[in-house]
Amino acid sequence: MLDERLDSAPRGRAVDSLADYVALRSTLLDQPASEPPALQSNTGEFSTVSLEELVDAGAVTLHEAPPTVVSETGETPMLSAKDVRLGRAPSRWGNVAAPGAVTVRAGDVAVVIGTDVAVRVCADAGALLGPGIHLVRSNVKALDPDFLAGVLRAAVDAADGNHVDLYQVSVPRIPPAEQRRYADVFAQLTELETAWQQQRSNMERLIRSGFRGLAQGRLRPGTGDE
Repeated sequence: MLDERLDSAPRGRAVDSLADYVALRSTLLDQPASEPPALQSNTGEFSTVSLEELVDAGAVTLHEAPPTVVSETGETPMLSAKDVRLGRAPSRWGNVAAPGAVTVRAGDVAVVIGTDVAVRVCADAGALLGPGIHLVRSNVKALDPDFLAGVLRAAVDAADGNHVDLYQVSVPRIPPAEQRRYADVFAQLTELETAWQQQRSNMERLIRSGFRGLAQGRLRPGTGDE
């Protein structure tokens, strides 16, 4: 009876299931392995300064937007917390005339805190800042935005979903040229994470496809040569 049920699976669906599985398998096998950046022990002096001290010194400003900035009839693109998490362009609309509205500048660091944290350097200017985002704006001559984003990412990661007081985040006190070196490595780590997330997504799809195809009689175990 079991054999009869398996044999009754429509041939067209079986072919489609196999094609999907083969495509996912090929994608996974073809994905190049990302190489983590080489790091070494730091035995030199390492001093820090809090973000609050940088704010007091005028090197950094922190901004948040009120909920009233959101407007379905607005004409200005607005960056939402979900946009920051997904690393995409602004998808909402806002009212630039709303009291407290903040316009994003290129190089601003957008921080979303919570169970699904995200830190992104804004590449483009002109969008409105949406609610639920902390915007950290630095004097780029003193503090590299990509370096700052990496430091903030480490701080919100360490909080593990708990409240983070950004003013108390410790920023390494290093010269701009060295900040750039750190920023380059932070970028490599971000690329590694993105590649891993894509691979994980493809792996999850392949596993679901394999289980479903085998259980529904559309796929069968291969011989090793198929």
